[in-house]
Amino acid sequence: MDWLVSALGTALVLAGAYDVFHTLLNPSGRGTISRLIFALSWRITRRARRLGLAVGPASVVTVIAIWAATQVVGWALIYTPHIPEGFAYSHDIDPASFVAFWEAIYFSGATLTTLGFGDTVPIEPWLRVLAPVEALAGFALLSASATWFLQLHGALARRRSLALRVSQLEEAGFAESLAQTPRTAAAVIIESIAEQIAVARVDYVQSTETYYFRDLDERASLSSALHAAWRIAEAALASPDAEVRHSGAVLDAALRDLAQYLHGAFLGGRRTDPPAAPEVFERYTADHRRGRAAG
Repeated sequence: MDWLVSALGTALVLAGAYDVFHTLLNPSGRGTISRLIFALSWRITRRARRLGLAVGPASVVTVIAIWAATQVVGWALIYTPHIPEGFAYSHDIDPASFVAFWEAIYFSGATLTTLGFGDTVPIEPWLRVLAPVEALAGFALLSASATWFLQLHGALARRRSLALRVSQLEEAGFAESLAQTPRTAAAVIIESIAEQIAVARVDYVQSTETYYFRDLDERASLSSALHAAWRIAEAALASPDAEVRHSGAVLDAALRDLAQYLHGAFLGGRRTDPPAAPEVFERYTADHRRGRAAG
């Protein structure tokens, strides 16, 4: 049975590491644990509206806690069959008074967090090699968690910057006054929006979790700004100027591409047969407003 316990622990450690890899290093950014936690939290907050704004940050913390738990418990299962004979204890500790599994949890947690109290020390040669490996894994997990926060905040900042820029153009009546705007300036503005839309699309692929962050400020919400961006694209495509029409076509392509991805990845549709982009944006807006706190 000892080998079975250790095998289970090894499987748990590898499963946690696998999920961290697929969440942070895989270009698609889709770890199993993170995907399930975010999707479940998103569904729950559709009923509890006041929790809507917290779903993203709370889900991140929950996923990191689960990652840490898989490592602590997994390594503890590896150590359990070797307690107490595989360890040396300080003189004031009686290992016989502790349950082996909980003692292993204590040692695993102290090792993973690199606290190193020194009251429990492995003495079997292979355990002395294994303990530093767990400490290294703990350091890697801490670094990965910090990197994830930075990655998410960068993607969210870019998304909100795009939304705010489009909202400002909408407020200034850019689409309606496009004919009076110098063609070069109009083309530059439209293509800059298209570029930011493309970046937002890439962010959604690489940082899937950002979809589950809602925005309190309506002007900084991409779910609202996409409708304004679509109106700009339509106005540009109807322009008599070829340069402006070309820029409009670029923006139109960027918006359709984003709509196709949102439809297939988050809104439960098939990517091969998406509805029209405005309809996708309507669904996207509705999905984000369900969990937003009133007022």
